[in-house]
Formats: sequence, C-alpha cells, structure tokens
Amino acid sequence: MMKMEEIKIAQLNQQQLERINELEKNIGVTLVAYDSSTLPSQGSGAFESNNSTNSNHPS
Repeated sequence: MMKMEEIKIAQLNQQQLERINELEKNIGVTLVAYDSSTLPSQGSGAFESNNSTNSNHPS
C-alpha cells in the first residue's frame, strides 16, 4: 500500500501573491505554490527549487 505524504500550500507574502495573480491572468491557468519543505525528497525530479518560496515544474 502506498503512503500519501502531506504536502502543504506555501505561505506567500503580498508581493509573491500579486506575482502569482499576475501570472495566472497572463497564462490563463490557476497556479498553486507548495511549501518545498513538505515535498517528497525522493521522486521523479519534476520539481526544482529556485531559492525562493515557490517551486517550478519544468516543461
């Protein structure tokens, strides 16, 4: 049986939230910022940390 890890939503400051909202409007999707400290350490490598509070999925 597979164990589900708890992944938490990031706490964003006002500037970060405004940037997320701007990006959502520009690209027409809903973005979710996850707390990188709660992401699984072993995995596919789909998430990359960029030394800030958000994580990116390379595409």
